[in-house]
Amino acid sequence: MKALVKTAAGPGHLELADVPEPQAKPGWVVLAVRYGGICGTDLHIEADRHPYYPPVVLGHEFVGVVASVGPEVTGWSAGDRVVCEPHALFCGRCEQCRRGLVRLCASKRAPGWGIDGAFAPFVAVPAALLHRVPDEVPDERAAVCEPAAVAARALNRVGIVPGDRVAVLGPGPIGILAALQAAARGADRTVLIGRDPGSARMRTAAELGVECATDLVGEVDVVVDTTGSSAAVTAGIGALRRAGRLVTVGVGDETFAVPWRDALFRSVDVKFSFSSAYEDWRGVLSLMRRGALPAERLTTVFDLADWERAFAAVADRRVTKALVRP
Repeated sequence: MKALVKTAAGPGHLELADVPEPQAKPGWVVLAVRYGGICGTDLHIEADRHPYYPPVVLGHEFVGVVASVGPEVTGWSAGDRVVCEPHALFCGRCEQCRRGLVRLCASKRAPGWGIDGAFAPFVAVPAALLHRVPDEVPDERAAVCEPAAVAARALNRVGIVPGDRVAVLGPGPIGILAALQAAARGADRTVLIGRDPGSARMRTAAELGVECATDLVGEVDVVVDTTGSSAAVTAGIGALRRAGRLVTVGVGDETFAVPWRDALFRSVDVKFSFSSAYEDWRGVLSLMRRGALPAERLTTVFDLADWERAFAAVADRRVTKALVRP
């Protein structure tokens, strides 16, 4: 089968190549991929700025249908429509795993960088990480479940409650998904902050009913940073009320100073959020089923053979979320 493979270490080395179809080993299933989502991580792998183990098929965001079931798998059958958490090869024995934090296991190897991923017609994944997609959720919506769950983990880290005033920094897919979920959880006001009000992403957010602005104005209870930017985090801390909460899910490349005394004397909480957990996926699928998270309105679909144009559209921010169809 044809798959999008990072063939060797270093910048570039990304190509459509022939690879064997995966087999369903004990405890695993093989999925026929419907859609795979392009993440910033995929661009970072292409540029040699994220860990990976070549040769490896990219793609860790996907929706598919069970094609075959391996030995020792129960509860799943061919034809089941599913999404999958990206925590393959967690050990189950370390302290993190025993505390239920499999996303933080040092042995974890996610599809798309640690094991072969879903930019291919078929992908093999552990059955223990599957979630059934409700009938009410179309494929293009379900394909965005992984970044939506990452956004949900960030919100769960700071505990959004009804009445909260929330500012989300960065209008990328995770920022928009975080803003939509904050509103669905009862936030009194949610504002998405982006630098360019005329950008495709800000327009998409506004069309979904998200309030958008270019600057933080007034005090807020919660700041969700999706940028990883020093300036954004500093501004976010400054916008918090006393005892406010900030969570950052943005991947930054820099080490930076924070307004330490200001944060200390106002007793703000600053947290970091990485990946996602079972309850995040469960909650996201519930919101998707009820129509509160119409994530398909963020998507633009490309054929896998047209992956170069899709990657360029994501890099240039001409689309909000690109899906590839193998």
